[in-house]
Amino acid sequence: MILGLLPLVLALSPTTLPDAPCIRPSRAGTQVQGEVRVCPGRYRISDTAERGVIIAAASGTRIDLSGVVLESGDSVPSRFAGIGISSRGVDAVTITGGTIRGYRYGIRIEGGKNHRVSSIELSGSRRLEVRSTPARPDSADRLEILRRDVFEPYGGGVLLLQTFGASITGITARGAQNGIGLIEARNSYVADNNVGGNTGWGIHLWRSTGNIIARNRVDHTRRCESQVPASDCGAAAILLRDASDSNTIVDNDLTTSSFGFRLAGARPQLRQSIGNLVHRNDASRALGTAFTAAYGWSNTFLENRADSSAIGFRLDHSGGSTVRGNTVIGSRSAAIVSDHGSDNAIVANVLIGGSVGIRIDAPEETGDPSRRYRIDDNVLARLDQGVMLKKTTRAQLRGNLFDGVGDGLVLDGAGHGSEVTGNIFLRASRWFIDAPDLTAGGNYWATADASSATAKVKGRISIMPWKPATAAGY
Repeated sequence: MILGLLPLVLALSPTTLPDAPCIRPSRAGTQVQGEVRVCPGRYRISDTAERGVIIAAASGTRIDLSGVVLESGDSVPSRFAGIGISSRGVDAVTITGGTIRGYRYGIRIEGGKNHRVSSIELSGSRRLEVRSTPARPDSADRLEILRRDVFEPYGGGVLLLQTFGASITGITARGAQNGIGLIEARNSYVADNNVGGNTGWGIHLWRSTGNIIARNRVDHTRRCESQVPASDCGAAAILLRDASDSNTIVDNDLTTSSFGFRLAGARPQLRQSIGNLVHRNDASRALGTAFTAAYGWSNTFLENRADSSAIGFRLDHSGGSTVRGNTVIGSRSAAIVSDHGSDNAIVANVLIGGSVGIRIDAPEETGDPSRRYRIDDNVLARLDQGVMLKKTTRAQLRGNLFDGVGDGLVLDGAGHGSEVTGNIFLRASRWFIDAPDLTAGGNYWATADASSATAKVKGRISIMPWKPATAAGY
């Protein structure tokens, strides 16, 4: 019995006795339990075995790092290894205060429930060098977003692995590659953290469900932005993939990132991510797409901002999803794009300035069909084209306002059966509607009479019954 306890006793300094106020770890693998206060000061301890410099060895362990700096001593970010504080298979570990830097992971918690991490400075974890330049892009800079065995070793400020009910609040993890990672984590609360200014992912989820990601600062998460145009190297302020379902992403600052919010999927490697709510986030000034979802189902984008981005919202091979009440001003390419989707609703968005307001298409011959879209009550202004539908069947467009557009509604032959009614056409420099044939009666027109409206449509288009825009309050 005595010999069995000897490694634990040796791992701690004599100050870990019950009457001692704090401990002074001197080497990696220091195991602690109960109420633990680390003596204030700077500790330079490497962890080549990657077990953890300090290991929470029992449930209910509380570690206070106030006034502590724990660092690896390595000065090359791409070589950082080890873990500052770790736990495995225990419950209710609490870690607060202090600074941890220079490791692959500042904190790594595997298994267990009800963990708490708060008010810790975790900036400066592992970071791979970015070699791309405008003259010479380097494919090695592209991050692997699909394979866990590749991306987990990237490191970060905090990693939750197979946990339940954990909380991460008030931490800072900037100036590295990744901030906070959730892998097979459920019901986590990740709020009020500062994890921007990284080169990979501010917050990333893999097979993680029921988590709340709220009020985090995840701005300036960028990679390969020196290229012209900026290459997609896989960076995103918030990244979800592989059956990351029923998460709530709310009130986060995702501005000026390569991608703001990215829900990634690919068949057959990854399963769909379903039922996520993305609410009141700001991903304006994205180098690429502000909000994107690929191979998802029943995801909702509600009241977000995506100004001055290449694309505001993009759905690829996604279905049953809703884009409602969002604002996109000054998109560089298109405000909302959806390819190979079905049963999606694009409703009550304000889309002002740019090339295209809403573009729906099925460009790949072997891809999923594009069908059954509901496009209602959107404001489309100062756009070259308001709504463009290609290879899309059974669409419904009702109550949209077209004002100051080049072309209001553009359809190809696949859209001839679309329902187009109750829309308001105010100003178009070319055509209110451009389509081979379409029934468009019951809309409102800013023209003196029906014949004047007929002169502003291209194709075999019936506009009767014609209604004046004044009847809709314009």
